[in-house]
Formats: sequence, structure tokens, C-alpha cells
Amino acid sequence: MKTLTYLFISLLTAVIMAFMPMAGGSVWDPRIIVPLTAAMFTLLVWLVARFIGTDRAPLEILITAGFLLLFAPGSHLYFSRDEDAIIELSSQCIVPFFLTQYKRISRKDFKKAYGFMLLMGIFCSFTHDGITLPLCLAFLLQAWQRRNEFFRLACWPMVIGWLVGTVLQFTTRDHLPSLTPDLEGLTSRTAMVLGLLWDTKIFVVAVALSFWMSTTAWGRAELRRMLRRQRLIAYSLLFALSCVPFAPLGIENAVTGVCFFGMLWALLLCQGLERRFYGVARARRS
Repeated sequence: MKTLTYLFISLLTAVIMAFMPMAGGSVWDPRIIVPLTAAMFTLLVWLVARFIGTDRAPLEILITAGFLLLFAPGSHLYFSRDEDAIIELSSQCIVPFFLTQYKRISRKDFKKAYGFMLLMGIFCSFTHDGITLPLCLAFLLQAWQRRNEFFRLACWPMVIGWLVGTVLQFTTRDHLPSLTPDLEGLTSRTAMVLGLLWDTKIFVVAVALSFWMSTTAWGRAELRRMLRRQRLIAYSLLFALSCVPFAPLGIENAVTGVCFFGMLWALLLCQGLERRFYGVARARRS
């Protein structure tokens, strides 16, 4: 059933793209661009759903696809029918793939692949400005929490690689952020970023769902369960919000980081709601 759901998403994406005008010129034939974009978007849905665990039922997969279309940073390029769509989707597929491998190999022995894992961490970190710093801080916090066994985990080269990529992000910039910014600058920058986040809507959705679930007993239990099982996403979202007043890599990147992790957090909340209401209804029917 899940395979049919992914096929449906791919076919629907291709059909929608076939009737949309091209955003600009393309050096590739549209007969190649359309199926390739549909396949890349389906791959992105599969990777994100697999990473956060929303791949257990067709409805969860469809919700994941809808969230990516509506709220993912750069989603306006998905249907451009040119090379921009392929580049954007390829870039976005790298992140959930990296995070999935980080979780998958934490307890395995991959000594022969340590060099590749280190390079993968450097590449992913250096090429994704919006999530580089918050995810680096989340990795470091988790490494500190597991400091007694960190170097016995197979994922440590990925963390070191991400840290190196983050350092390269700062050292290759012409203007480094000030370590002692003035209060007026912090206030104006925070207000500007919050205004941009309001326009994206996903941040508002994540905050509203979190607040609403915190008002009920089952919602608080679900939030605690999510915090235990998805610490990396929770830490990354908190660090992304903490970086907003400083925006060390730029305001646009600060907004992108909050939107990306806010989207993942909202997806997890929707998964909990689906289990609560749809799952109960399904159990009653059976």
C-alpha cells in the first residue's frame, strides 16, 4: 500500500507539471524534466518520511508530501519545469539522507567508511547555509550528552565533518558577525525575522499545534514522547530560534533554518494527531 502511495504522488506531480507553464528557458527537454522532477520529489517525500517516521501509513505519507509542497524552503521551485527544480530537489534530498544515515549507523561498525562519512558531513554542512549552525549545535549537544561513548559510535565522523563544514562557512565569509552586537540591532533583526517567519506560516502552525497539544493530558504525553524520540529535531529547532536575533549567516538563512526544522516538528505533531484521532476511529471500526 505504501508503494502505491509513492507511485500516486509521483504520477500526480508529473500530471500537474505537465499542465503548468515553464518559468523560464530550459536546456533540457521537458519530457526529461517532468518525470525527473516527479521522481526527485517522490524521493524527497520518502527520505523525509523515513527520517521522522511518518512512513507507517498512506495518510502519513500524503501529509508529508503536502507539508513539503506547502512549507518546505524553496518549494516554489518544484514546479518551475527547468533545471532550478532539479537543483533544488537534489539539494534538499541530501539533508534527510544524511540525517537518516546518522541515525541508522549510530550503533553499527562502519570503520572502513569513516573517511567517506567525514567528507559527507563537510559537504552537507558547507552547502546548506540555513541549517548548518543549528544542526551543528544540536550535534554537539548530543555528543556531550553521550560523551562517555561518543567515539565508540559509528556516527562520530559525520558529526566532526559537520563541525568542520560549519567552521568553513564562517571562515570563508568576507564579513564575520560581531560577537557583541548592539541591543537595537538585535531587536530590529529579531523583529524582521519574526515578520518573515509569520509570512511563511509554518512557524505559526508549529507554535499553534505545540501550544494546543500542551493544554491536554494526551497532548503533553505526546510532546514528551516526541522530545525523547526526536531530540535532534527538537534541539535543532530550539537552536535555530536562538540564532534568530544574531543571524550569523544572514537573515535569509536564519529564516530557512527555522522553517525547515519547524516543518519537521509540525509533521511530527500531525503524526501524533493522526494516531490520536484517525487511529482511534480505525480501532473502533475494527
